[in-house]
Parts: sequence; C-alpha cells; structure tokens
Amino acid sequence: MEIHLDESAVELIQLSLAPVFLIVGMGQMLNVVTGRLARIIDRARYWERIGEIDVSKINDRAKGELKSLRRRMRFANWAVTFITAAAVTVCLDVILLLLNGLITVNLDVTIITMFIFGLLLITGGLISFFLEVSIANASLKIAAYDEM
Repeated sequence: MEIHLDESAVELIQLSLAPVFLIVGMGQMLNVVTGRLARIIDRARYWERIGEIDVSKINDRAKGELKSLRRRMRFANWAVTFITAAAVTVCLDVILLLLNGLITVNLDVTIITMFIFGLLLITGGLISFFLEVSIANASLKIAAYDEM
C-alpha cells in the first residue's frame, strides 16, 4: 500500500464536506431527542415522588401516564442509540473518504456501503423518534373548556 498525492488536499476536503454537514444535522437531532428524553425522565420522577408520598394518588390515569412514559423512554433511547451510531458511521466514512484519496487501494465499495448503513441507522433513529412523538401525542389529554 503506497501513498499517492495526485488529488489535492482541497479536493479531498470538498468530498468530505457533505457527510460533515450530515453529522451536524445528526447532532441537532440528538439535541432534540435528548431534550425530550430529559422531559420524560423528569415526568416519571415526578410520579415516583408522588407515589412515595401517597401511593393512593397513583390512580388509573397516573398508571396510564407511567406506562406511556416507559414506552416513550424506550423509543427515545432507541432514537439516541441509532442516531449516535449513524454519526459514528458517517465519521468513519469521512475518514475512509480521505484515506481513499491518499492510498492506492480502492475503498469505493466500502465507502458506499458504510454510507448506506449510516443512512439506515438515521432512518431507524427517525422512526424511533416518530414513534415517541406519536405516543406523546396520543397520551396528551387537554381539557377543552369551550366544550364543557
């Protein structure tokens, strides 16, 4: 394996820019999901404290909310896991892109395969996020005072 420099460093950096922007987007997605996860945990701890003070206050409605919170937490955790794995995969893909320009071994198939795998992981994260939001919306009960 010998190193060659027939492509300029500028061209290599330009090739790696699109995946880097993808990584930035995944960071923003992680920010949103972890924020939602923190809210879920705070709400579950609220009910835990209420139950410690007076277990009779954990009625059927509270139990339903706790069940919903457990499901939401599971999907939010899956979203974090998928998106983080996708970010790591895309980071490795950028490294391979740069190496592909420096060495004579052709890594094109590996790069494309890893990129597709990263997109599949992002898709898993988005589906998990969608399911978490769907559960949150389904469990949201707001009294309509104009209908009372």
